[in-house]
Amino acid sequence: MRPITVRLDELNEKLSDPKILSNKGLGNEVGFYIFDYEPEDELVVRDAIPYIKKQIQRENPGTKIQVFDLFDIVLAFFEERGYMDKNFKMEDKKRSEFLYDKMKKALKLATDNDWIVKYISAHMDEDAMIFITGVGKAYPIVRSHTVLNNLQTVVEKKPLIMFYPGRYENGGLRLFSRFMDDNYYRAFKLIEN
Repeated sequence: MRPITVRLDELNEKLSDPKILSNKGLGNEVGFYIFDYEPEDELVVRDAIPYIKKQIQRENPGTKIQVFDLFDIVLAFFEERGYMDKNFKMEDKKRSEFLYDKMKKALKLATDNDWIVKYISAHMDEDAMIFITGVGKAYPIVRSHTVLNNLQTVVEKKPLIMFYPGRYENGGLRLFSRFMDDNYYRAFKLIEN
């Protein structure tokens, strides 16, 4: 991939494009985009997101951007219910894989009652561009293709941008450039590698 600083500058420009901001020019396609990057660049990307958000809003007054971190959403779910200590004890007794399975079931992921989708739906501004972050931090509990599939009926008016630590090529998501997540053909790659 090209240097992350160059790609982030291009991303900033691209997200200020009136066609992207208005979610136009896609035909009947869902305005979902993926900005993929090398996993080693995670901290650079994390630091850049507030700057990109501020820059876009400065150059395009009235533009709203909301950032949803998948890991923070998962943590909030378990903290609000007082499950964090129980989760740690369960992991000690039964191993991480068992805990991950239980956490997925509690979050009702990939069901009609998917808690992440409900959370985003309840907290999002319909007129805001949505940034999805925390994909790598939420793995293996949350899978990005599942989130994208389930948000299609929720995020419709404005674009959604998923910041993805890995590769998005030919509709395939490869988390950390190693683990095949699954195919998701409906998103557009924002910036070429």
